[in-house]
Amino acid sequence: MRTHRLSIFLGLTATAAVCAPLPVQAASFNFNSLQNIPSRPIESNDKLNFFGDPFENQGYTAFFSINPAVPDCSYREISLNSPGNIAPCYTTGRPRSPEEPASGATRSATLNNVTGFSNFFSYLTSNNIPLSSIGFSYGQRSDRDFTDTWSLGAGIRGQDWFASENSTLEERFYRANPDDVEIFISYGTSQIVNIGYSPIYTVFEYGPTPLTDDDFEAGFTDPVTASKVAGLDPLAAGLADAFLQDVANAGGNVQLLIADSGVEDVNFTTGNGYGVIRLPFPVSLRAVPSVAVPEPCSALGLLMFGALGAVSHLKKQNKSVSR
Repeated sequence: MRTHRLSIFLGLTATAAVCAPLPVQAASFNFNSLQNIPSRPIESNDKLNFFGDPFENQGYTAFFSINPAVPDCSYREISLNSPGNIAPCYTTGRPRSPEEPASGATRSATLNNVTGFSNFFSYLTSNNIPLSSIGFSYGQRSDRDFTDTWSLGAGIRGQDWFASENSTLEERFYRANPDDVEIFISYGTSQIVNIGYSPIYTVFEYGPTPLTDDDFEAGFTDPVTASKVAGLDPLAAGLADAFLQDVANAGGNVQLLIADSGVEDVNFTTGNGYGVIRLPFPVSLRAVPSVAVPEPCSALGLLMFGALGAVSHLKKQNKSVSR
């Protein structure tokens, strides 16, 4: 049976953008074909690549109400060649998951690889800070309700999601009240850099056949600002300053990109009245200009860790510093 591993974010597998027209395939997509999402991914020479494994108490969750008396914004996919999966209403990182018992997670993902970010990488190296000490997290703030996280809103077609039975393209908008949610980088368990609010845009191209190998899926944010958390100790403050200097040098903003890793180790649980899908979380944090520069190529491959049959290899590299 055809199923999709991810319903909200997608996976990350290659790094290449190609300038020649490409056939429809899982690893590339012409973002100019988007009809409703206003933002676009921006190429960057400065990337922090993270990965979160649910079996190491990281990752992210997609969840929806299982109480028939509670209205929910979930719906079933209707696009041409889609598998008809449920689209969960909400998404949050493992630390803020509604699952029971509580996960006890302290981060959504761990830094695995650095490209560019010369000041940040030099600071890590000179202070003997391993990549595995740097984390990434997102979700509703700790004092908010689970439903205050990013969601499909009212789940209204033509407003919160866009799809047609006659088109293979689906676009979704996951939004939140900016005061209710947070995205941040951590050092150990300490939050050091706050990332600004953006909707999370998700793109599904189901391809010319019902098979999954001609599909493309991606998630990304608008370019947003980043800021240092107040009251840090000198070491953590220097780490945040180095990161922000690299961001300033690259144009002043950051953008998140999430794409399909091809990992199948997902699992389902429940908690607090919700069905919860626990998912691996490959995410790239990029330093970008404040205004998108048009890509010179019509197709952009997002896959940022290289050939991602290598996720198991990445897990083993959590404690090694690589460029």
